[in-house]
Amino acid sequence: MDYDSLVRKLGTFGPYQKRLLFVVFFPVIFNSFGTPVSVFLLGDHLHRCKLPNLENDSYAVQGQYHEDLINATVPMLPDGSYDKCKIIVNGTLEPCSEWVYDESIFANTVSSQFNLVCDNAYLNSLGISTYFFGHFFAAILSPLADIFGRRIMVVSASTVMFIVNIIMPFSYNAYMFIVLRFLDGTTGMVFYSASFIIGMELVGPSKRLFAGTLILVVYVFGELLLVFFAYFIRDWRWLQLTLGIPMVSVLCYWWPKVLPESPRWLLSRGRNDEAVKILRKAAKVNKVHFEKLPKDFRLEKKDRGLLEILKELFHSKKLILRWIIVFLNWFITSALYYGLTLHIGKLGGSLYINFTLSSLVELLGYLLCLVMDRTGRKPLHLSVMFLSGVACLSSAFPVLFGDNSHNWIMITLSMVGKLGISAAFGEIYIYTGELFPTVVRSLIMSSCNSGARIGSNTSPFMYNLAEGKMKKALPLMIYGVATLIIASLSILLPETKKRKLLEQVEDVEHEEDLTVDRCVW
Repeated sequence: MDYDSLVRKLGTFGPYQKRLLFVVFFPVIFNSFGTPVSVFLLGDHLHRCKLPNLENDSYAVQGQYHEDLINATVPMLPDGSYDKCKIIVNGTLEPCSEWVYDESIFANTVSSQFNLVCDNAYLNSLGISTYFFGHFFAAILSPLADIFGRRIMVVSASTVMFIVNIIMPFSYNAYMFIVLRFLDGTTGMVFYSASFIIGMELVGPSKRLFAGTLILVVYVFGELLLVFFAYFIRDWRWLQLTLGIPMVSVLCYWWPKVLPESPRWLLSRGRNDEAVKILRKAAKVNKVHFEKLPKDFRLEKKDRGLLEILKELFHSKKLILRWIIVFLNWFITSALYYGLTLHIGKLGGSLYINFTLSSLVELLGYLLCLVMDRTGRKPLHLSVMFLSGVACLSSAFPVLFGDNSHNWIMITLSMVGKLGISAAFGEIYIYTGELFPTVVRSLIMSSCNSGARIGSNTSPFMYNLAEGKMKKALPLMIYGVATLIIASLSILLPETKKRKLLEQVEDVEHEEDLTVDRCVW
């Protein structure tokens, strides 16, 4: 008997699993604030130079006299806007050291608080990118979940995440804010990865899809909650504090009765006595009988250590090839997701409406993951990847050969691309978790997350590769071609629909024998 069969005996998705999924996934709401909150904390805050010797100067024009004074003091750019960094003093053009900011969208942002404009504009970009650098650094820490356990990574990362988010509104300069954003990105990704793995390991094969999709739906719910708060709270300090205070709830997770360790991980490391205690509790809550592990239960006799497991991994050509292909999928999925998000953000109109629309499209993409039990993991993955690639390539044509009247075609195709890549973003977590053994799952997930972070960090720079029409078209063409190539490589990946999770590295050599018949679930 293996672990999945044991879960079937205890109840594939009983009250115990439901309670723990709620416990594990609830903080994902807070985790979902991390990336998109940059839109509101470090958003494009319109500004111009402050008029000298005018204490009550404001970005909004106060009257004809004020407008004449602005026109005489601040140079006008060819596009009709005011120069943001230069001012005329005694007939001489000089750089300014004070600015006034538009308060129609944001009352106060990190950019306006610390004047991250002109010569200091790079600090604004750094404030955004360091969050992703934190995700990349998390790849070093996430594999510790395979050594020390899933639980300790969840509780420690979520606790530090709470502390960081509470301190952040009190940042006294941009450098302190940037360091805290880095720590937020690091702990946020460590927490998300460990939570996802616990959620996957709690349930049987027939419910892994539901568990994997549920965490994504919770994530989007957090994004919608974020835009709700951001609409009513336009000052970044109060917004960040409002988002941070509820995170105090994660402190109760240090109590093992609230969040126990994953029995699957304990068994994979040979710690069966501890696992049995947790399984007995699960059996009691699910109202089934369980006393001890069956005699034919397969588990490690002793903890072999990660180094020995890694040696086995690197001797498996099948797993190494699979690892490379999945890594490339994570890279392009993240690059395309954030690339299209930046592109869709230029739709015009209300920032808050656009953000909400983007989140709803993302939710629809995640819900497409629910059809994986019918279509299989591989067919859905290939479909959404090819869809995104074709949509990106196609959206470049209205840019190159059309005019402003064809902009709606480009927007529609971009939305189709966002829908497809959101579905890919959702199912790639589930698919990856099922492609690799328990003993190296955290290692693989964290390395793939590193690939995703590399992709996300390159996406903003893609729109600086060319000028004119090619400035918009070239990134779309690159994304489209790269996505289609990697989608073609993904044809080599196996199907994992209703298959038991791999436990050890050697299981990959007979994974076709691990298929679970639907009728027994």
